[in-house]
Amino acid sequence: MTSHVHVISVLTVAAVLAMPPLAAGQAAADRAAPTTAAPGTAAKAPPYTPRRTPDGQPDITGLYIAFPLPGPIETSVLPPQQRQGGRAGGEFSFGINERPALVGAERRPLVVDPPDGKIPLQPGAHAKRAEIIARQERLEYLDGRVLCIAPGIPRTQIPAPVVGYQIFQKPGYVVIFYEQSHLYRVIPLDGRGPLPPGIRKAMGVSRGRWEGNTLVVEVTSFTTNFPNNNWVIGSASVPAGVPPESLTSGHGIPHSDVYRVTERYTPIDAETIRYEATIHDPKVYTQPWTISYDAMKKAPADYVPVEYACHEGNERNLQLMLGVDTTGVRVAVP
Repeated sequence: MTSHVHVISVLTVAAVLAMPPLAAGQAAADRAAPTTAAPGTAAKAPPYTPRRTPDGQPDITGLYIAFPLPGPIETSVLPPQQRQGGRAGGEFSFGINERPALVGAERRPLVVDPPDGKIPLQPGAHAKRAEIIARQERLEYLDGRVLCIAPGIPRTQIPAPVVGYQIFQKPGYVVIFYEQSHLYRVIPLDGRGPLPPGIRKAMGVSRGRWEGNTLVVEVTSFTTNFPNNNWVIGSASVPAGVPPESLTSGHGIPHSDVYRVTERYTPIDAETIRYEATIHDPKVYTQPWTISYDAMKKAPADYVPVEYACHEGNERNLQLMLGVDTTGVRVAVP
């Protein structure tokens, strides 16, 4: 018994001597333990803080290209065997001008609110869209983007075949140039009010402000003179046989004269801007709805914006916009 107790005592003393001093051991544990994460959770990386322009704005200046959309615009009502894959909801980005997919990106609807991914159209708006899709052989119902009509917001932000963006910043302003169709927006940051109600623009009237590192833009006063063509959002053409109830392409989704959009541009790292847009239109939708995705990535150093002129002078476009048939009156230029 004495021998046994002696052995235990020796082992106990050896173990105690091998332990570091309590204070030093606790300090080491404190250094190793995460200080920002709750028990059972992983520590989160701190939010990205962009550099500042000389006047103090978060600096998002630069040339960008578009990411493909994370998935279809809306959750499809079609059974899985009939759903279109790949380009659906990609505005041609998959195949014609494919961009690198986001690492770990979830394939999900573009609509993040409502949570079911459904665009909350009122019954009358559903009927209007069904009419638009059913009459695609008629000029006045064709996609306004195909007809070179400015797509408005947020559709201009949705990836397209050639979609470079260039952002400039100067004191009191952010300016966005779109590679598509020479479009641009001047966004004042000085708190000025909207334009008079009678003034409306195809790209709307933008008024911006910074909320932390996020550029928030309120866009109002959109034109409504092309009710069949100026769609809120849209992507690759509607596949044959897809019923109007399936909005995965986004085509034909209308808006009214009270339509407005709240955009948010947030740099999440030195290369990427996350885009969010909330659509408000109580005449068309049962509630506001929101799209969100990582939208813009810094372009490669050798990227050069192209001359994207659409089809200027197109006779059919002139007929649509002016109501004048110019067929036969064009002068032949030698």
